[in-house]
Order: sequence, then structure tokens, then C-alpha cells
Amino acid sequence: SAPQTAPEELAANLPHSPAIGGDTHEQSKSWQSTLTELVAGVLLFFMSMGVLWLNEGHAVRMDVLFSLAKRKLKMSAAAPADPENLRELVFVTGTTQTEASLKLSAWANLQAPSGSAKLRASTQMYLWVEKGESKDNSTTYTYSQQWVDEYQDSNNFTYTMGHENPPAPAPFVALELAATTLGDFTMSQRMMGKLQAWKPCDVKGKLEDFQQIRSLSAYQQGEITTFNDKESVFFRASFGGTPVSPNLGDLLTRFEYVPCGPTSVMGVQVEQAEMRPTPWSLVPLEYNEHHSYTPMLTRANTGNTNLGDERHQTLLGEAEKDEYFEDTHSPQERLKRGVAHFLEGFPNPFAMADAFMAAACPDHVLIVAEEKTTPESLVSAERKFERTLTMVMRLFGFMLMYGGIELFFSPLRKLLSYLWIFGTILKFGIDLFACACAVSCSSCTIAGAYAAYRPLYSFLILCVGAALVGGMYKLEQ
Repeated sequence: SAPQTAPEELAANLPHSPAIGGDTHEQSKSWQSTLTELVAGVLLFFMSMGVLWLNEGHAVRMDVLFSLAKRKLKMSAAAPADPENLRELVFVTGTTQTEASLKLSAWANLQAPSGSAKLRASTQMYLWVEKGESKDNSTTYTYSQQWVDEYQDSNNFTYTMGHENPPAPAPFVALELAATTLGDFTMSQRMMGKLQAWKPCDVKGKLEDFQQIRSLSAYQQGEITTFNDKESVFFRASFGGTPVSPNLGDLLTRFEYVPCGPTSVMGVQVEQAEMRPTPWSLVPLEYNEHHSYTPMLTRANTGNTNLGDERHQTLLGEAEKDEYFEDTHSPQERLKRGVAHFLEGFPNPFAMADAFMAAACPDHVLIVAEEKTTPESLVSAERKFERTLTMVMRLFGFMLMYGGIELFFSPLRKLLSYLWIFGTILKFGIDLFACACAVSCSSCTIAGAYAAYRPLYSFLILCVGAALVGGMYKLEQ
């Protein structure tokens, strides 16, 4: 988290003239660092194999869940909630509502319009950023000033002198959620995270109030501007800064809200006494056991998912715990979420891959659309996204494998760097070898996983291939 400090100290740390541009420092690389890269390369190589294998399993399990959804889906009215649908997969459409009034206490009690489900202030700060590039015998550290959405602690920089970042005067994200319902169904935290129809708040009458915030007293009064096609408030830390040509310490804050409105959802209907304002809600359709690397050779049913049987009884899903996170339906954001969790499996590379995939590509179906639509269009859009996500994960697994192989050869590259032109030619050969290895190993991993998770299809493909080879052989005879 960003350090907070008194306004007097903040003012002393803020620059009073335009900051200088980026610069570069080079540091020789020790053999210890090189051997560390070798170990990291081994971990990344085996982790990439795990990611590629689990990605194929995820694609199959999602296809099975969508097939189950097609068989079991029930249409449900938003109100009243039907108790007979307990632990059934339901599709609900209607208009979300809330009686809560949202305000941001950290931002002079900025209030969202009535009927808002979410309210947030997201801040970017212009700070020094360190980027390290590893070479054979050295590591190059480049320092540049950029707009960032999380604090960069300059005390952790390799070269701190001349790259000191001022403390952050405000939290980078301030978020408030309203107790929101869709008819008789309470929108859970996870469902709220899927609401992404953000609209800009009207802050024209709040600029002077922002100036009264103690932590912002060292800044000039904010001004409304448009940055990256989004309305923001620009807080100038020193004279002369603009959003296009900012100074160190400048702030850009977006104030946004999500209004209630037409919404369609699909999930498993549950009754939870602690849920407010109504006990009825929806959880993802998911398996009741974590399959990880084990192929699932049976189709999804009420016995292995969290759907109820004739008496509405079932085991809980593997991850029904309600939690909030922004789900923008973006492969890039899914990758970021996976990267944030993969170290949970360290030092086992296959456990790291499992933690990565569980966060980036969970095996569940919980769909929220901010419009009134049909279940067919809802499922079709979700399946399209899952196909895109599968392709992105394949590419990510390949790049991870290639990077791991390159790191594995770090000691050899360091030795070859002393051989001048001859060494340069050999290092180019290592690059080609690493690329060829990554292509072949990733292809074999994907093919092996495909065969393991789709044995019937694989058997048919082998039979067709054998028949073609046999037919060609007979023709030649």
C-alpha cells in the first residue's frame, strides 16, 4: 500500500519544477544472479507445461458445464423467487434496484446519483518507474516517469538517488458497493464485480471541497479534463504540469458510478441467511471437487457439480465463497489476476501453474449482462469469450516456456559473451534452439493434454490418420 504522510511533509517532497526525463544505469551481473536465472528458468519451463495442460482441461470442463447448463437451465421470474428452484440453474432478467445512498468519505463525501450500485474513485499518479533488462553480463535499469495505478516505492529501486517518488496523498482506489437486488435476488459480491457500465460522476461542484481535503492541501485545485477518452480530475503538484505533460507527483482521478438498470443473470439459485437484503442469491455453477491435472471422463451432472438432486440437496461447489473483484471480461485482466496468485504454489512449478489457472480461468459459469437478453445470447457470448481465453492462454504458455528456456541457458550465454563475434553467433543459435524447443514442447504438451481430456476424439483422429496412411500405402503398391 502507498505510504500516507502529513501535508507539510508531502509539500516538501513535491517537485517545484518540471522533472527530468528517464535515465539508464548498468550493473554487472554476478554468477550468483546468473545461476538464480537458471533456477527460475527451470521453474518457468515446468510451470508453462502445467499451464498448457490445465488450459486444455479447463476448455473441456467449461464445454461440459455449458452442455449441462443447456440441459438443466430453468427460466425464473425475478420476483417472487421460487423455492422449488433451490440449487437449480436459473436465468433471471429484470431491473436492479437499491435503496442505499453511496458516498466516498475519503473524497469530501462525494455522493453517487440515487439508484447507483457502485461508486469508485480510481487514481493514477505520475511517478518514477524502474524497469530492469537482463543481459549476458549485466543488468540495465531504466528509469522513466509514467502514469501508474499503484504506488512505486522508490526505496526498493536499485538506484534510488535522483528517482525519489513522493508519497501518495490519497488511496489509489476507493470503492463503495450498495446492497443491490434483482427482484427477490440479492446481487452477491461476485455478481457486483461483473457490473462494468461505469459512468462519470458530476464533480463540477466538488472541486473546492476536494481542495479542503487535508492530504491534498499541497496540490493546486483540481481541474476537470479528458484523459484517454475518460473524464478525470487533474491535481497539479507543481506549476506548469498538464495531463499530457505532467510533473512528478501529479494526480489524475476518475470518479465513476454504475447505475442500476436492466440486467440478466445466470447461476445456481441458493438461499443464504446471511445475505442481505434478501436471502436469495446466485452462485456459480461449478464442480464440487478441484480436478487440477486429472482428466474428467464423465459428463457433468448433479453428482459432481453444485446442482441439487430431486430433494434440492448437493455438495457445495469448490469455490462458492463470495468475494469481490472487478471482472471486466478481458483476457489481459485474467492474466493479471493469475500472475497475482501463482506464487501461492511456490516452489512447486505444477502447483504454481494450478494456482495461476485457478485464478485466471476458474471452472465455473456465472454470467451477468447489463441488459435484458435471452439465455441463448448470454451463453453464446460467454462461450465466445472462453474460446478467446483458451487461445490467449496457449500463447501465454508458449511465451512462458520460451522465456524459461532462455533463462536456463543464462550461464552458457554468459560464457559465450566473452568470445566476441563467435560467441554472438553461438548465442543466436541458442535463441533459435530455445524457440524450436518451445514450439515442439508446447505443441507436444497441448497435444498430450488434448488426447488425455478428449480420448474419444483423439482415438477417432488416430483411426482416420491410420486409414489415410494405409490407403496411400496401398495406392503406391
